[in-house]
This record gives sequence, structure tokens and C-alpha cells, in this order.
Amino acid sequence: MAQFPLATIPATEVRVLQSTIANQDYQISVALPFHYEDNSQKTYPVIYVLDANLYFGMVVDMVRAMNIRVPFCNELPDAIIVGIGYPVTGSLTERLHHVMHLRDRDLGPDRSEESERFMQEYFPVPTPLISGNGGPFLQFIVRELVPLIESEYRADPTDRTLLGHSSAAYFALYTLFQQPHMFQRYVVASIYLGEGQDLTTISPKQLDSLPVRLHIVNEVANEEEATRFQAYVELLESYHYPGFRLTHQIMSNYTHCAVVPPAFQAGLVAVFS
Repeated sequence: MAQFPLATIPATEVRVLQSTIANQDYQISVALPFHYEDNSQKTYPVIYVLDANLYFGMVVDMVRAMNIRVPFCNELPDAIIVGIGYPVTGSLTERLHHVMHLRDRDLGPDRSEESERFMQEYFPVPTPLISGNGGPFLQFIVRELVPLIESEYRADPTDRTLLGHSSAAYFALYTLFQQPHMFQRYVVASIYLGEGQDLTTISPKQLDSLPVRLHIVNEVANEEEATRFQAYVELLESYHYPGFRLTHQIMSNYTHCAVVPPAFQAGLVAVFS
């Protein structure tokens, strides 16, 4: 089989950032916006993408396609896109399995033996990881990653967006309530709302202010799931956080994985509108 150069995304770069807080190497991918080189004084909003091994390329192409600056294609502003992923190696399958265990470790603040069993059943690896590293992972983002991006790129420190799907959606909401002034926009897709779950655990406390735009998308398979989703939306709305703007959407014709592209697309338009 002939060997050809690997395909790349134009105007992107990748580096490995060693976190002393989370004790992990992270693969950080950065995509620059159109016209970044044309105006050395301009700063740009930054869209941070969790699960970058899965979604960085998709989000970069999506955002660029939606802001090529003709009158009928300008739904989003020019933005720097930062993907937070892992420097895994091996075959495509081996990389996927390793990433799934790493994300399971990092995206929850508390250990879940159930999720560990799920990952090992569907994505077996020789050495499974222990979950519950969400606190150090969040501190890595707040104290190491964001300062690096804002020191080396023309990033607007007042306009940060965080995207998360599934476990990363839960982590995004954890970030929202643990660091309410860190990100100004959130797109959250497919958060698990289990039967009998105490919804206050993912919106735990009253805050003096929450100057955030949040868009939540959930795929639902039945009326019961739709009811639980609506109950969570109503709970968030009932807190009346000053400065908080919430929009939400149900996508009923998508599976858990197929919902990601339309959810991210709709969510980005909502939080930037």
C-alpha cells in the first residue's frame, strides 16, 4: 500500500502540554481564525473543545464554514479554537480505546466504578484507569491551559466558550458551577439525566451572579426522558441567577453519538447570538 503524507487542517498547530496539577500530558490543538495574520492588534473569542481527539477537526471545519464572511454565511464570529485531548499512539482502534479511558478518568469529579466497567467492556485496554480526576483536570484548564493560550495567542480573556458532549457535558456543568466566571458561554450536549437522579447535584448552589450563556441539547428516546430534561431546565431557571441566559433544545431523531454535530452547531449559534 502506497504511503502518502497525512492530511492536516490548515492554520492549526498541536503541542503536548505537561500538567503538573493533573499529572498528565495533554495534546492541545489550536486552530487560528480567518484573517488572524491581517490585524496584529485584534483579539478573538476562544472556543475550548473537550474530547478533542474526537471533535476538534469537526468543530474547526464547522466554525470556519459558518463564518467565511459572505452575507449569507456569517452565523459565527471569527474565533480561536482550542482542542483539549490526549497524545495517544497506536492503531486507530488502540487510540480510541485509550482516549475513552482517559476521558472517563478526567471528566468526572467523583469515582464511578460503573463507568469504569463500561469502558473496559466496550473499549478494553491492558491497564484500566481509575475515574474521578475531574477536580485536577479542571484546575489544569484554569491554571495552566487558559493562561498559556492567553499569553501566546491573541485571545480575548472576556470571551471564552466551553463545548462538551456526554461525560464532557457533565464536566462542563461541573465547571460552570465550580468556576462560574471562567467561561462566558457553554454548549452542553447529551447530559445524562437518570431516573431518580437528584438534579440538584448538577446545579448545586445559589450564586450571587452567573454571567453565562448556556445552551443545552439532549436527545430523547421517549416522553419520560423529555420530562426529566424539562425538569432540569426548569430547575436551572428557578434559581434566577443574575446574568444567566439559558436556551435549550430537544433533538428526538438522533442517537447519543449522532447528535453531536447538530447539537454543537445549534449551540454555538445560540450562545453567540
